[in-house]
Amino acid sequence: MRMRGIQAACDFEQWKAATIFTRPTDSIKVNGSQLRSSFERIRLLLKIGSTPRSRLQQIAIWLDRLSLALPISRNVPPLDPSAPPPVVIGATGGSGTRVMAEVLRKAGWFLGNWVHPDNEDSVPIGWFLTKWLKRLKDFPNVDSRTVASACRDFERMLYIHRRGISSPVARWGWKNPRSLWLIPFLVHRFPELKFVHMIRDARDMMLSENIYFLRENGHWLLGPDWWRNPEAAQLELWRISNRRAVEFAQQYLKDRYHMVRYEDLCRKPAETVSAVMTFLGSPNTDIGPVIEGICDRGNIGRWRLDKTAKVVELTLGAQADLQRFGYET
Repeated sequence: MRMRGIQAACDFEQWKAATIFTRPTDSIKVNGSQLRSSFERIRLLLKIGSTPRSRLQQIAIWLDRLSLALPISRNVPPLDPSAPPPVVIGATGGSGTRVMAEVLRKAGWFLGNWVHPDNEDSVPIGWFLTKWLKRLKDFPNVDSRTVASACRDFERMLYIHRRGISSPVARWGWKNPRSLWLIPFLVHRFPELKFVHMIRDARDMMLSENIYFLRENGHWLLGPDWWRNPEAAQLELWRISNRRAVEFAQQYLKDRYHMVRYEDLCRKPAETVSAVMTFLGSPNTDIGPVIEGICDRGNIGRWRLDKTAKVVELTLGAQADLQRFGYET
């Protein structure tokens, strides 16, 4: 275990000099006739893309997030050294992370008690990602003062996230799609972590009503005009996030990285979850109760049925990325 951690650290150091955040653009072909009006821009920028909530629910969520910023538990005890490395579930939002989180909970993993009521995301980890994602996006090429401050916040959020865990040595982790963007930082903290990467057909993703991440981060990831073609912007986010994650993970995480296609999870749950359990070192898990309720709910391949011409024409680069992840074009 210690030797693997040392090797991971060495590999990580070698990666520093070569790391640069890039923004590919060859997948977007914007049709001038599709440009939105100013009114449409405002509507899109205000759109949250989630189930409508009551005012009481909105206030409760706002207070939850506010409480994490208060000077409470600033000096938290260090993580117990006997704690196993975490399992992290990440993805482009809307790729099935909630289903995978339910699988791990049923199989015995602690994924936190303080989670978002709509999507099961860890609230403390989500707070950290909201505050630090942009500043840590180029990690490890980040100034030391920023890293030190981020690490202090991260330790505090880990402490809060793990409240209620049955034992210091219990299997644990968290689910938050945005973790996909900070794999290098997470590996820096936990060289032995295991990462479950959920992925879904980009053509379905570009039709998703869930544009929260795009609304919050599209301006610095894609530029200020992303709103002119939201479907193309969704496709570009899919390409950037998944390629960036898989290229790092396959090189530095190796056998501690596992990709799961949402379509496989829904259509072949027993086979897919069995592979996940083997990856996590629990091959003898009773799969039946764990996969109960998982099925294709009719939302796979919806891009084929779309009649609104929202599906963006795919360039050769976008087609190559789809094929890379096992999707036919």
